[in-house]
Amino acid sequence: MNNSNLQVSKKGKIKFIIGAIVGAVLFLAPIPTGGGEFNIPLGILLDWANPILNYGAGDFQDIRLWLAFAFITLSFLGTLVAWIFKPKFIMNNEKLKEVLLASPLYAVTRFLAFVFFIMVIFNIGPEFIIDRWDGAGLFVFSLLPGLTTIFLFLSFAIPVLTDFGLMEFIGVMISKFVQKWFKLPGRASVDLAASWFGSSAISVIITKDQHEKGFYTGREAAVIVANFAFVSLPFSLVIANEVGVANHFALWYLMISIVCIILGIITARIWPLKNLAHTYLPEVGKQIDEEVEVGGSRVQKAVFLASERAEKTTVKDVIKGGFNGWLTAFLDLFPVIMAWGTLALIVYFMTPIFDWIAWPLGQLLNLLQVPGGSDYAVITVVGFIDMFLPAIFLGSDTYFTTRFILGALSIVQIIYMAETGILILKSKIPLGLGKIFIVFVMRTVLALPLLVGITWLLSNVLGWIG
Repeated sequence: MNNSNLQVSKKGKIKFIIGAIVGAVLFLAPIPTGGGEFNIPLGILLDWANPILNYGAGDFQDIRLWLAFAFITLSFLGTLVAWIFKPKFIMNNEKLKEVLLASPLYAVTRFLAFVFFIMVIFNIGPEFIIDRWDGAGLFVFSLLPGLTTIFLFLSFAIPVLTDFGLMEFIGVMISKFVQKWFKLPGRASVDLAASWFGSSAISVIITKDQHEKGFYTGREAAVIVANFAFVSLPFSLVIANEVGVANHFALWYLMISIVCIILGIITARIWPLKNLAHTYLPEVGKQIDEEVEVGGSRVQKAVFLASERAEKTTVKDVIKGGFNGWLTAFLDLFPVIMAWGTLALIVYFMTPIFDWIAWPLGQLLNLLQVPGGSDYAVITVVGFIDMFLPAIFLGSDTYFTTRFILGALSIVQIIYMAETGILILKSKIPLGLGKIFIVFVMRTVLALPLLVGITWLLSNVLGWIG
């Protein structure tokens, strides 16, 4: 395509510019909140909404708790109805069918989530499950209420960030960088943008599709899901809020982005990713043929594609996207967090397995002089099960520097089995469970010195955090 022939719609361009500014401000703009503290607009909104929804002193006066219970119950019952009766209102609705007609694994997951929640909220069952400090009560009373507030607002903010062309603009602008440094086709920048602004699951799904259609080799697909499919900017805000670093979100997220880029450059060039077969699936062969750009400029093409996307987006689309976000978060994500997280906590509290695995990383934390050191070693490995576990285990009483570093680590590790890991294993991408865990450990070991170094620079040299 000749960029000089691209005609930008004035209406689309205006919508792109306004949408990009609003989205960026909502998620990234630091606003003074007094006492030298800063927060982003979405964070300020959440700080305002949480006390309103938690209107009483007791746990059971917390509206968020009952909303979470209602969502998990609805998810389980809706899946049961979809599996047994297959009613038309579900089967004829693409989103409802996608969410409720779950695979057997996720159907069981929703059943377990419902049972665990019943046990905790009504105090029925063994102590290691119902205990709010050393059991599933950690999720029910510490995490799910806060997540409920976040997704009530976040689901409608995400379309503003993603549907007005910002993702297309960034995808085109960084495509050469992706080609040079990650040894990937330029189209992989779309996967990167989809992850950073949408979700890690979306990135894996896009990559799986492109691999099976002959646009990525096995090695390219593996490099993408191991390096690009990390927790999105909106979900990073969820983690930042949970670990208490939201007031420094812009710097924290910048550090995460820098470390992820460095890790991507390194891991794409070393074992095990480097040694994977650089071949296309035999049944489809090579289908990619990226056209060399001629005429015009990269910016011109980026603006055109962004404006084209923005012009097609309406207020109705944003509202629909918000409601779809609710369905995904509350009926799909919540049960996974509850069920998988509880099972992981049972293993954590009832066995020494996580402590054994984490011991070497604890010595690395001591060597890097992370406050608390090996006391927080297990936080470096529990994220392999679910991305929210490190945030829960960190708590608000942990040293700020430790929360800043290990909260970021839980995101740059990228692979967590509750969502992306399952998707990778179900695909034809040549990464088995063993290689997935090896990549997870390698990213952890490589990331820690980088995160510690950048945090030290921000705190002790620049004085921007602390």
